[in-house]
Amino acid sequence: MKKNQTLLELLTGIVVLGIGIQIVCLIVSKNYLYDAVGLWSGIGICCFSAIHMCRSIEDAVDLGEAGATKHVRLGYATRMVVTLLVAGAVIYFRIGNYVTLLIGVFPLKLAAYLQPVTHKLFQKIQNVRKGG
Repeated sequence: MKKNQTLLELLTGIVVLGIGIQIVCLIVSKNYLYDAVGLWSGIGICCFSAIHMCRSIEDAVDLGEAGATKHVRLGYATRMVVTLLVAGAVIYFRIGNYVTLLIGVFPLKLAAYLQPVTHKLFQKIQNVRKGG
């Protein structure tokens, strides 16, 4: 898989938001490990969804209109099934807090909105590395 700058920026945003939420959980919560497992399960779902969505869209571009629509729908269904399975496992086996898991899924949307800011930061870092 070739390097996808936008995906890298999106994943960076997800992880940074996850760290911020984790800090809030450490301040507010009393059951640190239980909440952290739930939160990072949600963050893992986010990262999986972002990567899978990127791959699905790249694959769909090569297909015809009907094939692309079917492929995108199948990709969406796959992401929902994985999300439900992971969330269900965390809840059923009581290995993590389901509230923090749900909170951990939201950074996917937030990181998408913040991607232009993340892009500017990445550009500044690259300029510093180049010496400019």
